[in-house]
Amino acid sequence: MQKSKLEKHELRQLLEAKNSEGLRKRFSQTDPADAADLMEELDPEDIERVFSSLDDETASDVIVEMEPENIDEVMEKLPPEKIARIVSEMAPDDATDFLRELDPEEQKSVWDLLNGEIKEELKSLLGYDDDSAGGIMTPELCAVNGTATVQQAIDALGKEEFSDPIFVIFVIDDERKLSGCVNISTLITKPRNVLIKDIATPVPIVAAVDDDQEKIANNFRKYDLHVMPVVDKDNRLIGRITADDVMDVMHEEASEDLARMAGAPDIEQNEDSPFKIVKLRLPWLMITLISGMLVSLIVNKIISLNSAIGLAAFVPAILGMGGNTGIQASIVTIRSIALGEIGFNKLFKVLFREIFVGFIMGLVCGIIIGLTVFTAISVFHTGGDMGHSPLRLSFIVGGSMCTAMTFAAVSGSMFPIFLNQLKIDPAVASGPFISTGNDLSASLIYMLMCYILLSI
Repeated sequence: MQKSKLEKHELRQLLEAKNSEGLRKRFSQTDPADAADLMEELDPEDIERVFSSLDDETASDVIVEMEPENIDEVMEKLPPEKIARIVSEMAPDDATDFLRELDPEEQKSVWDLLNGEIKEELKSLLGYDDDSAGGIMTPELCAVNGTATVQQAIDALGKEEFSDPIFVIFVIDDERKLSGCVNISTLITKPRNVLIKDIATPVPIVAAVDDDQEKIANNFRKYDLHVMPVVDKDNRLIGRITADDVMDVMHEEASEDLARMAGAPDIEQNEDSPFKIVKLRLPWLMITLISGMLVSLIVNKIISLNSAIGLAAFVPAILGMGGNTGIQASIVTIRSIALGEIGFNKLFKVLFREIFVGFIMGLVCGIIIGLTVFTAISVFHTGGDMGHSPLRLSFIVGGSMCTAMTFAAVSGSMFPIFLNQLKIDPAVASGPFISTGNDLSASLIYMLMCYILLSI
């Protein structure tokens, strides 16, 4: 049965009437994701009233779906005792993520109120890096020995309570080492006296506890997984990662890459303060400013050539085409790296491909702008002798554009690969570094073409 969604106007009426029972009932009937959206539109006082009215289980479901900046408002208003009860109702991986969002003082006040069993479970998860398999896994799983029967596996499944649905039972040996898995759909169709090891299938892929979350997300996509087991260095089963965790990872990684590509790290850090945003963005803009000043000096050198004053008019076109070509190449390369399609071992294949692609695009655009320059000079120039033939000037502009676009395609694709090899996020390559680097290289190429070809 589909849940009845709580609408904004209804929530406002319940708050104005101070109807705590109505709030509790309607929030229990509303999907937590929709309830979290409603929380974003409330002021801190109303958020406090809502959470004070909700039972601990419903409150935990809602708060897990909320954005980190909105969780801060909840923390400021609710007493630690209420928060501790909410944390106790969360799935272990969600509780770990929630605690990581708290500052040390808030975390300690909540931690001290948790019972010993929950502390022990969360302590192990908090010890892992939050971007690793251990940081996003849940220790809740169903695992049985291969010598167990189907009936024993079903009984083991029925004895446990799980926060997330169980699709797979993992098969382990006496040392808890992973040896296979059985889908629930397969389990319930087999005779009850059949041994689990006789119906188990190999696990498509496992995650080591320290694997990066981006690698895990790629493996989920590659193997069409719903769940992935997590093992320690001795291949002992310690947890599982579910598809909903991976969707959160994909959202997080996409936001992180967007922030770095745009040179706006405040997106990633959820900053609202104007001064903090300026502090985060300004260093990236300084790169653009310094590069822009260097480009201006190069353009000034071109203008200083008496026979090339008119050629300065084409600097924006050459810089723009070079920059766009580089950004295209870098974004395609970064996407391929993120999906695991390109590695350092394919460097030369990518290099030759981008040289060819960049040259063909540069040749086409160079011919177009060269013909435009030749036509413009031949038809519209009515002054004295220009010192050089229209054909030579056209070749300078067209040749510079072709060379600049070829170089931009190569650098735009190679730079992310080298960064990835150095364990640096290649997304930084498609922001200010690529755009300003291509402007600088394109202007240098144009200046050298002018110096060389005008002196012949």
